[in-house]
Amino acid sequence: MPRMPSGSKSKQEAARQARLEREAAERAAAERKKRLAILGGALVVIVAIVAIVLAAGVFKSDPSDDASETDGVTGVKETQEMLAGVPYKGTVLGKPDAPVTILELADLKCPVCKEHELTSQPQLVERLVRTGKANIDLRLVNIIDPNAGTSDGAGARTFANNLIASNKYWPFIHTLYFNQGNESEEWASEELLQRIARSAGAGTVSARETSATRTAEEGADKLFEGLQATGTPSIYVKPRGTNEYTPVSSFNDVDAIAKAVDDAAKKAK
Repeated sequence: MPRMPSGSKSKQEAARQARLEREAAERAAAERKKRLAILGGALVVIVAIVAIVLAAGVFKSDPSDDASETDGVTGVKETQEMLAGVPYKGTVLGKPDAPVTILELADLKCPVCKEHELTSQPQLVERLVRTGKANIDLRLVNIIDPNAGTSDGAGARTFANNLIASNKYWPFIHTLYFNQGNESEEWASEELLQRIARSAGAGTVSARETSATRTAEEGADKLFEGLQATGTPSIYVKPRGTNEYTPVSSFNDVDAIAKAVDDAAKKAK
């Protein structure tokens, strides 16, 4: 067999080496591209998560942090200022014959309800209740306790409903949200509830369940289930003289609620 000239062998070896180096460079480039794609995807996920967290208000300051304190109860002054000059009776804040009722289903232990009550509610009162465009019917449900393994939410709801007859329900509830504790802990003691009730001018209040409180609880639960609410706070607008409840998804968007009230007013009877 004829032997290959040494020069040709060297050229083939050089070509082979160059090919191996080129293939190695291509593999490295492909690997870098793959890693960049994974990193880019991870960054997109991180940005999305941060956006969701920010939208949920996790990084917002607690609206009760800068509130006043009276006799160990936070938010008494702010509550009095919000309700000053506004009529309220039972569960309804505002003129009973307002063309639209804003129904709010809330839980006293719900932190999102607290955010709504202390940030959006004063604006709704100023823009819609004081002007006579709407009244607010606030009904209490108890959905946090079963999920958190607590029971003080039920007691707080019963306590609040015992104030319906004396018309101290609204000042009690708004003040309580200023003093809300962690939703996973038992913080709504009778001692705290009584202090808040005294700040609302209600004196000593019975913490016991009565036929009246059971009726109030059953009515709120029936609304929650009948309207197929999925959480708290849930907000609806109802034109006067009708039983038509329209949900408002943006509970913290005062403009959206105001628009829903304007639309509902056209159907009032």
